[in-house]
Amino acid sequence: MRSVQRGKATMPAMHILRIAAVALLFANGTLANEAAGTGEVGGDFPVAVLETQLRVGEHGDVAAKATRQVEAVEARHGRYHPALIDPLRLLGDAHLGQGDAEAAIAAYDRAKHIVRIDDGVQGLAQLPLLYREADALVAAGRRGAANDRHELAYSLKLRAYGERDPQLIPGLEQLIDWYRHHYKFRPAQLLYEHSLELLREDLPPDDPRIIATLRDYAGSFREQRFGARQPGRGGFRAWPPGHPEDPPWYGKSSFLQGRRLLREVLALTEVADHTTDVDVARAAVALADWHLLHYEYATAIHQYRRAWRLLEAEPALRAELFEKPTPLNLRLPRAGTGKDGDGAQGVVRLALNITHRGDVIGRRTLAAEPRNRMEFRVRKAAKETRYRPWLKDGEPTPRRNLELEYRYHYRPGDSALALWEN
Repeated sequence: MRSVQRGKATMPAMHILRIAAVALLFANGTLANEAAGTGEVGGDFPVAVLETQLRVGEHGDVAAKATRQVEAVEARHGRYHPALIDPLRLLGDAHLGQGDAEAAIAAYDRAKHIVRIDDGVQGLAQLPLLYREADALVAAGRRGAANDRHELAYSLKLRAYGERDPQLIPGLEQLIDWYRHHYKFRPAQLLYEHSLELLREDLPPDDPRIIATLRDYAGSFREQRFGARQPGRGGFRAWPPGHPEDPPWYGKSSFLQGRRLLREVLALTEVADHTTDVDVARAAVALADWHLLHYEYATAIHQYRRAWRLLEAEPALRAELFEKPTPLNLRLPRAGTGKDGDGAQGVVRLALNITHRGDVIGRRTLAAEPRNRMEFRVRKAAKETRYRPWLKDGEPTPRRNLELEYRYHYRPGDSALALWEN
């Protein structure tokens, strides 16, 4: 039978031609999904496969495949089709894995724009892209812009759920983690208060989530007062959307606030059905450490002795906590431009004499190589440290010649000030 009649293909011939055209498109990798959410970037590269490649570090291959799919979808559907979202997201992940933060930001931003066209400017579908974009902005050194993305993500959740909805809690926790990582303790503490209010509305008072939140909240006060900080973080203004600038507790003693929270953790741990003597002992040690850091020795020792008794059946944990003095706020010098394996290695070793109250009253240098580089700073850090005392048979006991070793890398010929900073 003839395949062409009066300039027109017969039905069998048209069907054959269509199959051939589709096969050619698949062979060239140019046929992309026409709908979002099907689990594939295109006919050749399922999303799950490319995500697995990203996890094993094959960023270059994923970048090439995702780029092909972006081009294919654009050629077939234009620049704003939902089928572009997945390949752009994967392209951004691949660029970030390759260390090209700016290219990742551009890919995420474009995917976010398409999501907003489909889901609305205030829609929650953009949240994963906002968090990815924040990570890329941090990698690019633009922490202030990254903070804006985190706060925008929280404001979208606040708008969608309302301030009294428990669904807001994961958003609160994400923003708390971001703030604490950048030493924004006051806004983080405000969010802890909000999170506790929501948890207490739906959970019993001694629920593990409430106890864990109280413990973390108390930890923010300890980190704020005694934690070491890394240069370069926190150089931006931050405040959670929809919250007052001056919370009722602002300006109160951080010692009193931390004590209140740790006392509540201990009280709830003592009565909860799901806790053990080990849990109570750990809560007592945390409260005791807080008192010792503020020179409240009598209260601290009372709780240490109690923890010692509770751990009678746990000799390994008892030894970990009490068999030698434990530093509570040691702030050793931190590297500036030096890196492990870069240049020569230095060491400072000290022998410390520590009282039964946890005070350092004597420091003797055992080794300092090279001399006059880091020895003074390590000695100063050791002197300013408070130690949880050694408990011998349950009683605080002085300890002589406790060794402290500090190793670091440096470039010979450079001054210590050029390489290191607190």
